[in-house]
Amino acid sequence: MISITACSSTKITKETNSSYVSISGGKSYQIPLKDKKVNYSDEDFKNLYSQYLKSNNITLETSPESDKTGMSKEQQLKYYTVHDITPEEVKKELHCQIFKVNYTCDTFVIYKGKLFPIALGFGGFGVVSLSTCDFDEDGKKDLIYTFSWGSGLHRSHIGIFNLAKEKEEWLDFVQENDDIMVEKISDKSFKIYIANISSQTDSYFTHFTLSKKDNIGNIQKIEGKVKATKTTMK
Repeated sequence: MISITACSSTKITKETNSSYVSISGGKSYQIPLKDKKVNYSDEDFKNLYSQYLKSNNITLETSPESDKTGMSKEQQLKYYTVHDITPEEVKKELHCQIFKVNYTCDTFVIYKGKLFPIALGFGGFGVVSLSTCDFDEDGKKDLIYTFSWGSGLHRSHIGIFNLAKEKEEWLDFVQENDDIMVEKISDKSFKIYIANISSQTDSYFTHFTLSKKDNIGNIQKIEGKVKATKTTMK
């Protein structure tokens, strides 16, 4: 079992000669010098998130004070939260922090004084599992993660964020109607499982427990390309 204490507008384009689906539309945010820290608290990120929204001209209800849904005060305080969801091994290997916004399911990576949006969460759980990888074999670890989204059709994907290139790509893989998680075999090999999400707390989408179910695929570097392939079910 893996425990995680843990909607934006995105353009998706298919590259014909690649095993990737390329993602564009997310904008990075340069953290002002006065706000830069070695480690950021949830409250620090909340302030950075407000600045990020403002810099991108995004208007969003971000606090109980601005809520017009009619939720009770207790529900609002639980709903309008942000949390550091960085697994210890990811923080140790990548020297980054990953935060998730409970009320949008958006996820952000803070790395070398910049804030990067990753994945997609609209209508789903957003980022579900996180690990490190090194498919390009440059000796610098990257971030690999699974996430779900979808309005009407729940779908799960696998993303890789190359920290050195500041570039996010999604593997050419989709699982409909289920959440998925990855299990690391090595820096260049992963198994893909259907994920059972349970033990949700009041912070709905940022604190939950994952348990793996069926093995539905594998991720490997084949002929120079990172490929996610589905397992043939018997």
